[in-house]
Amino acid sequence: MLSNYIKQREEIKNELKAIFANLVHANEIINIAIKECNAAKFQEAKTYTMNMSNKINEIENYVIKFLALYSPEARELRRFVAYLKITGELVRINSNTKSFINGCIEIEKNIDTQIRNEFLYPLHSSALKALVLTKEMIDIDEEDELQDKFNQIVIEEQVFNLKLDYKEINKILKTFRKIEKIADRTIEIANLLLYYKVGGKLQII
Repeated sequence: MLSNYIKQREEIKNELKAIFANLVHANEIINIAIKECNAAKFQEAKTYTMNMSNKINEIENYVIKFLALYSPEARELRRFVAYLKITGELVRINSNTKSFINGCIEIEKNIDTQIRNEFLYPLHSSALKALVLTKEMIDIDEEDELQDKFNQIVIEEQVFNLKLDYKEINKILKTFRKIEKIADRTIEIANLLLYYKVGGKLQII
């Protein structure tokens, strides 16, 4: 029974990691597209966001069946509660990524080079870094390392508060907001991972 428990637990974890990997790869391609002004790359990035909701729903159903079958307690229960909440955040990240791609395609020909270089590219780079750091947290169990990753994600998310002057870039406000939402979601996921691995209360950011 224990062997099956561990096997299925790892399968769920690996399914989550696969979703993260797709989202990271999509945003890596987007980052290149922004830097190179490459419209084809935006279309390529879209392919990594397709059918994501169905895949996430499958993971959610798997987790619910797992909980019913094994009734885990304490830290293990926190793990699967966190996993269920994380799937919701991944759906939002995927939606924000698709909306961001569409926004970039819409404004790509008209966007000022200075805005692209001073705002769009560095802000998306911060969101991408936050996403990568959050993905890395899944395989970390050491408390200090987890907290360090969490702090780095908070720093990347705070870049948006420092750099965005919405009055100056009002014409592309909606597109920038999609990047910010991706970074916001990584904070929520990192918080959940820290909660299940370390315990205590969920941190309020």
